[in-house]
Amino acid sequence: MSYSKPNSDIASQLLQEPARAYAPEAYYTMSSRSISKTYIKKVLALSGLSVSELIAILPISIDTYKRKSIFNPTVTEKVLEIEEVYRRGNEAFGASFNQWMNTENIALSGQKPKSFLTNSFGVRLLLDEIGRLEYGVLA
Repeated sequence: MSYSKPNSDIASQLLQEPARAYAPEAYYTMSSRSISKTYIKKVLALSGLSVSELIAILPISIDTYKRKSIFNPTVTEKVLEIEEVYRRGNEAFGASFNQWMNTENIALSGQKPKSFLTNSFGVRLLLDEIGRLEYGVLA
C-alpha cells in the first residue's frame, strides 16, 4: 500500500488534526491509522521538538519525512506517544513542562526526560513520572 496519495479508504482513516483531548483508549484506536504531516507538525509545535529531534525518534529518515505527506501506522504510534507525554505534562505543569523535559533529572538517572521518548518503555516511564509529580510523590 502506498502512503503518498490518499485514496478514499486511507482518507477516511487518516489522522490530520489533533483533537483537544484524548483518552488512552482513543490513542489505542488512532495508532492503527495513517498520519498526515500536518498532524505531525502540530505535535512538533506542542512539544517544542525540532524536526531533527523528531526524526531521531521516528522510524523514518529525514528524506522520507520531507518527501511524504502521509505516514504509516508505525510512525503514527510514535507520534501519538510523543503527543500523549507532552499533553499530559502541559496539562499538569503548563509551560514549565518543556523546561523539565530538557533538564537532567536525578529521578531518571541524571538524563533529560526528553531522551526517554525513543521507545515505548521510556514513554511509559515518563508518563508514570508525570503522574507521580502530579500527586506530589517524589520518590
